[in-house]
Formats: sequence, structure tokens, C-alpha cells
Amino acid sequence: MWNHRSIRSLMGTAALALLLASSVGAKKEDAPPPAKAIRVAIMPIVNGSPEVGATKIMEDIIRDRVKNVPPDRATFLQPGDTERLLEARDALDKSYALTDRWSKYGTLDSTAVDGIDSLLTVDAILFVKVAEWENVRVNQIGRGESNTTVGLQFALFDLATRKRTWFKDPREQRFANEVDISSGAVSYDETGYIQSRSVTDPPRFEDVAGDLIRNAFKKFPRS
Repeated sequence: MWNHRSIRSLMGTAALALLLASSVGAKKEDAPPPAKAIRVAIMPIVNGSPEVGATKIMEDIIRDRVKNVPPDRATFLQPGDTERLLEARDALDKSYALTDRWSKYGTLDSTAVDGIDSLLTVDAILFVKVAEWENVRVNQIGRGESNTTVGLQFALFDLATRKRTWFKDPREQRFANEVDISSGAVSYDETGYIQSRSVTDPPRFEDVAGDLIRNAFKKFPRS
């Protein structure tokens, strides 16, 4: 038979279980929803350097480097695809207006950005600019080392808020290895002009830009 003490004990246990259950439910309810991957359209690359081939090289490097961004963080629409889709929807002028405004002032064109999210089915747009793109070949002994300079700018804008959510402007001047004339493997004339052209090669644009992009995208944001 149940006595008063047993009943009170049972009621106390039940009350405690109910309290714990409600507490766990509240915690689950209060927990923020998990972050989702964002879909990003990379806008046509802006070339701020005098080297006309810079954008083509950059497109190839970016296509390769963004593969390192975890897909649960972001997926990307490549510049060529962005341009092609906008052209197919007779909206290529939006691309020109957006990249021009950003490259000059660092801001969004409030008119051109209208409808971009639905036209491209994306959550954000990424601007890319080649700010510096130069290599220098030093082919005379005592004049220093050949070198390559790359300066880039990246800016991500959320299309729901139209606010910039991420920005990077990496730059590097990378020098080639110093020419070792004591090795006997380097030929040069009486003026110090090095005859072996391969010895004076500056670092490859692909290597310098590739490293800059990889490091910049290591902490690419999600929504």
C-alpha cells in the first residue's frame, strides 16, 4: 500500500523530471539555428593594372582556389558564369554598373543591385580587383633580384542587407633566388649581363596570386 511518504516522494520525482524536461526543451528552443552555406556570385574581375592578361590568369586561379572553401560554408558562381547568366537575362549592364561603382568607391550601386539575387539565385556577390600585377626581370649582376608584385582586393556583400560582410586586400612582392655567380653555372659578359635567361626568371604570377588567394579565403564567412 502507498503511504503518504511514498506518495510525496513519487510526486517530487515527477516534478523534478518535468522541470528537467522543460529546461531541456527551453534550451533546444533557444538554440540558434545552424549556419547555412551561402551561394556567392563572383562578379567579373576588375583589372586595375596595366597588364591585360591579369584577369584571365586570376579567373583560372580563383576557380582552383575556391575549391578549398568547405561547401558547407559557401558555394561559388564563377565570374564567367555570372556574366553569362546576366547576359542571357539581358542584365549585363547591372554587372558593369556594380563593378564600376565598387572599384571606384568601394560601395554598391543601389539601383544596379536590385534583383541580382533572383537573377543569379545567390545570397551574396563577391567583387575582385587586381590592384597590382607586375614582374621585373633583373638580368645584370649587382642590380638585385628579379621580383613579382601582386596586390588584390576582395569584398563580399550580403544581398539581403546590402552590407559588406568581408573584405581582404592582400599584397606581396616576392623575390627570386639570388643568382649565384660563384657556382660557375651562370654565364655573363664583361658588362655583367647574364646570358642565361632562365636564371633571371621572376616568380610566377600564378604562384604569388595563388598563395594570396588561398590565405585570404581561409576564413571565408558563412551566413
